[in-house]
Amino acid sequence: MQNADKKALVGLSAGHFMVDWYASVLVPLYPFITAKLGISLSFISTIIALGHMLSSMLQPLFGYISDKLRHRTFMFWGLIIASVFIPLTVVSDTARFLSVFLILGMCGNALFHPQVTCLVNTFSYNNPKINKYMGVFLGLGTIGYAIGPVCSSNVAQGFGEDALLWFMVPGIIVAFLIYFMVPKIPVCSVNENKANFFSVMKEILSSRVILGLILIAVVKSGVSISFGTYIPFILEKNGFELNLIGLIVTLFFTVSGLATIYSSKIEEKIGGANIIRVSFLTILPLVLLFLYFIDKIPYLAVFLFILSGFFIFLSVSVTLVSAQKIMSHHKGVISGVMQGFSWGLGALFLAPMGFIGQYFGVDKILILMSLIAFLTGIFGVTKELKAIFNTNGR
Repeated sequence: MQNADKKALVGLSAGHFMVDWYASVLVPLYPFITAKLGISLSFISTIIALGHMLSSMLQPLFGYISDKLRHRTFMFWGLIIASVFIPLTVVSDTARFLSVFLILGMCGNALFHPQVTCLVNTFSYNNPKINKYMGVFLGLGTIGYAIGPVCSSNVAQGFGEDALLWFMVPGIIVAFLIYFMVPKIPVCSVNENKANFFSVMKEILSSRVILGLILIAVVKSGVSISFGTYIPFILEKNGFELNLIGLIVTLFFTVSGLATIYSSKIEEKIGGANIIRVSFLTILPLVLLFLYFIDKIPYLAVFLFILSGFFIFLSVSVTLVSAQKIMSHHKGVISGVMQGFSWGLGALFLAPMGFIGQYFGVDKILILMSLIAFLTGIFGVTKELKAIFNTNGR
């Protein structure tokens, strides 16, 4: 067994931090972009949902292609595209340009993720610490996602929206750095399987265990996206300023990233099945307490909301590594399915949730999504999943 290539894993994790940073810089600005362009909550929710859906649905296809590539093309250009078009979204002066730039930026994110997630597995060389490496990789991406809102909100408030165009620079620099840090893809890891993309997807989706893991990933994604998208509206309504909203969203996703990093240690103590149950069953009570205290003890409410981020992301590494082990001969595709396809399906919650929020109140969105997570925690861990976790020594 070879030792893991630490330099490659550091580079891949740095790139993941950066691309996910771009994925979140718009989050605290949505209420203000909505007001600036004179568009409705339901419209911007639909555009965000479409962008997530399109970019995420492409990830399994990008993963299929990357399984057969000996080049790091997707890793490099994915970050470049995201770093250019996401900042352009902020300065859009029409709903049309907003839609185009947002979708292109999200597609750059989609191009990046499957190949890089697969390469973490590749450069771990089946090391027993793969869960730890994957947890750190995923956690740093989540922390990058966390830092984005506080950066964009403070820069926009202090220097104006046009200053966010400078956000292109760090992504382009990091794209070139990781291209030289990450070695060429080993020939032995390239998938020579002649099966076409649709045959591979059929094989993946015909597995009941994989479908169970996808369901868990979809619900996690839907809750995460909904919370991150709509919490600024609740906080703004309760008198929080832009920079404080950005900080709260940042802390929410920072705690989420820490959950991903430490999930492997928690899994060792309570097992994979229990980590999923704990992850999903605790969100609803925390949200109900948040909504109860938001106008009574605001900072206690904010603490409870931030804490919910820890539990939302607690199961991410467990489900991804399990899926990669089951579909080890299609690591790129399954990474695209678990990271992207599932994220896109989760984003589909945004469109109906936008209408619910517009007519019944945004707080109802958090309650409904938490209830869905609660039911998943009760019924989502099937006998097949328990068997897989037991087989892996969990």
